[in-house]
Amino acid sequence: MKKSITILVLALLTFSSYAQEKGIPNVVGISHTINSNILKEDRKIQVYLPKDYVSSNKTYPVIYLLDGQRFFLYGASLYQTYSEFNLSPDFIIVGITNVQANRMNTFSAGAIDFGQFLQREVISFIDDNYRTSKKRLLFGWAYGGGFGLETLMSRPKLFDGYILSSPYPLSSKMNRFKEFIRNNNSLDTFIYFVSDEKEFGVKEGTEELSTFLSNNPTNLRWKFKVLSGEEHRSTVYPALFHGLQEYFENYTEINFSDLEEFNTKGGLNYVHKYYDKRFKLYGLSKELAPFTKFAIIRLAIQAKNYNQFHNLVTSFKKETLISELSLNRLFIIANFYTENEKTKEALTFYNLLSKKYPTSNRLQIVLDTLK
Repeated sequence: MKKSITILVLALLTFSSYAQEKGIPNVVGISHTINSNILKEDRKIQVYLPKDYVSSNKTYPVIYLLDGQRFFLYGASLYQTYSEFNLSPDFIIVGITNVQANRMNTFSAGAIDFGQFLQREVISFIDDNYRTSKKRLLFGWAYGGGFGLETLMSRPKLFDGYILSSPYPLSSKMNRFKEFIRNNNSLDTFIYFVSDEKEFGVKEGTEELSTFLSNNPTNLRWKFKVLSGEEHRSTVYPALFHGLQEYFENYTEINFSDLEEFNTKGGLNYVHKYYDKRFKLYGLSKELAPFTKFAIIRLAIQAKNYNQFHNLVTSFKKETLISELSLNRLFIIANFYTENEKTKEALTFYNLLSKKYPTSNRLQIVLDTLK
C-alpha cells in the first residue's frame, strides 16, 4: 500500500513539474501595427485597457508612453497599483514602440514627422477603436521628454498634460518656449518634469525651465521635482508614478501628515474646497469618507490639541461619527476626552455609544468607571 502511494505521489510530482515547465503565455495588453504613411514604415503600438473596460460603457483618459518598448509594461503595472489603491480614475495606456537605432533622430530632426504620425495616425486610431474621453497625457523620457516640450509648442491643444522625465535638450528650446508662452499665456496645460540633482547635462535645462516658469506666472499647471539618488535611466519610474498623481489632482481622499500641515493649508475650509474641486473634476461625492473624518480628528489627538479636537468632533457631529465609525475608532475619540479630564464630555460620548452598542461589555465597564 505504502509503495503504491509512493508511486502515485511521484507520478503527481512528475506531472506537476511537467505542467510548470510547459507554462502558458503571459500576454499583457493588445498589440496593433500601424502602417504609417507619414513615417513610411510599420510601427507597433501596445494598448492596456482598464479592468472594467469590456463590461462598461464609460470613456477613459489615455496615457501615451513614448518608447513603449521600454515603458509599456511599467505603465500597465502602474495602472494596477493606481486601480488597487484608488489613486485615480481608470485610464488606458498606449505604448508607442520606437526603433532604438533611430531614436535620437525620431525625437529631434524627425520631430515634425513623428508629431504628425502621433496626431494623425496613432491618436486617430486609438480614438476610432477605443472609448476615449479626449483627455490625453503624453509621457516622454530623455529625448522623448524634449519632444514633449516641442509637441506642446507645435500642437498646444493635442494633449492636456505632459510628464517629462529627464527631458533633453531643453536649453536650446528655451528661447522659442519663452516666445510661445508670451503668445499663449492663457494655456492651462499640465506639465510635470523631473531630473536628478546630479544629472549633469539634463538638470541645467530643467532648472532653466523651472526658473522661467517661476518668474513668469501663467495659467500652466506645472511642477518641477528635483530627484535624489536616481540616475538618467531610473528617473522614469518616480516621474511617471508621481506625475500621474499630480495630473489626477484631488482624486484621492485628502490626507495630511500632521496637524500643522492641516492648519497651514487652511483647515476644514481647505478640506471643503478640495472636495468641491474633486466633485467638479470627477463627479465624486463632496462628502468626506468616514475614515477621512477620523484621520483628521486623529491629527489633533496625536498633537494633543484638545481644543481643536473638540472643534473637529463638533464640526463632524458626534451622532454622525458614531453612526459611521467602528467601535475601536470611537473608543479612541472617547478616550481622548478622558485623557484630558473632560468627564462630562466623555460621559456624553459614551452614552451615545451605548445606544448603538447596548450589549458591549467593554463599553459598560468604562461607563461604570466614569459614573
